[in-house]
Amino acid sequence: MKKEFVIDLRGVRLAKTVHRKLAEALPFPADYGHNFDALFDFLTEYGADMKLVFKHAKQAPEVLARVCRNAAAETPGLDVVFE
Repeated sequence: MKKEFVIDLRGVRLAKTVHRKLAEALPFPADYGHNFDALFDFLTEYGADMKLVFKHAKQAPEVLARVCRNAAAETPGLDVVFE
């Protein structure tokens, strides 16, 4: 069964705020790097059987969508939804 994580990005426009929201919602390891390369590594290593739902993501940095889509393409079982 997939574990679903809902991340509300309402009003989020800066990468550092995206990483703060991600750290609040996802079970990152203690050494998570709080950057998009680290997010990609986390998702490809631990993302199988995860579903990430990003709410209010239209104003978030485009790099977030690109990283998540690339990770999903490489990780069977990882689903990413942007609303």
